Amino acid sequence: MTLSPTDWLILVWLFALGGTVGSFLNVVVHRLPAGMSLVAPPSHCPVCKRAIRWYDNVPIFAWMWLRGRCRDCGVRISVRYPLVEAVTAGLFVLFGALEPVAGGVTLPDRAIRLADGLIVPERGLVELYSIYAYHLVLLCTLLCAGLIARDGARVPGRLFLPAIIVGALAPLAWPQLHPTPVVGAWTGFLGGIADTSAGGLAGAALGWLASRPLAREQRAGLWLAVVSVGLFLGWQAGVVLGAVAAAAGLLERLGRGAGAGFLRLPAVGWLGAGTLAWLVAWAWIAAWLPRPG
Repeated sequence: MTLSPTDWLILVWLFALGGTVGSFLNVVVHRLPAGMSLVAPPSHCPVCKRAIRWYDNVPIFAWMWLRGRCRDCGVRISVRYPLVEAVTAGLFVLFGALEPVAGGVTLPDRAIRLADGLIVPERGLVELYSIYAYHLVLLCTLLCAGLIARDGARVPGRLFLPAIIVGALAPLAWPQLHPTPVVGAWTGFLGGIADTSAGGLAGAALGWLASRPLAREQRAGLWLAVVSVGLFLGWQAGVVLGAVAAAAGLLERLGRGAGAGFLRLPAVGWLGAGTLAWLVAWAWIAAWLPRPG
């Protein structure tokens, strides 16, 4: 794939935007499980309570030029903050390159049935950027859930509320957000209802199964995570990635008494990794799945 100067500018801008979103995700991961407001008070040092200056709040780079310490009291700042910002920026750039910039090379073709056969309409930039934003809502939500669970906290149900609203309602207005429809002949509002219902039900069923081995306080978080995957990516992803989450749930239970680090990765973290892999390989995966009638 050859990138034009305009493409490079877009990706640089998406990197900056992703880093900024990653900075907000750090706030979500820290404050939401504690029941704190996400907007007040402003970002501050947890030790000396001094507000962080705007020029010390530049994602990724501020941590480096401060050498990982608070400017006022010198307390160490965890390296996880810039890592989360960098990972989020990387997701924005990766999917920006694969979806809008490259014309959706990783997306399955959503064919439309006409009287004389099937056609595959070309995706425009508005559609590609809509799909791109749609997928990032899911990935950012799963990233937050994985980090909260990794910290040993209960993943709050309200973390998933924005994603579930977007995942349930957006395809009703724009079924093209789901490249793999449940019924190929259905388009428009009817197709959106079918896709959303099938994906949500598949995610709910597999999510319930996947959450059973977990500690009681972590079950709702994993269940809602798999429901979100089904809503965003369709019933096929709900089934396959729900099965991945179920296997990961068993590993997490085994990991409570084991020393292996990979067994201690929370199930919702494995679900997030599986979702990322699914999106990158979606066109290839769709070629192996049965076509809707």
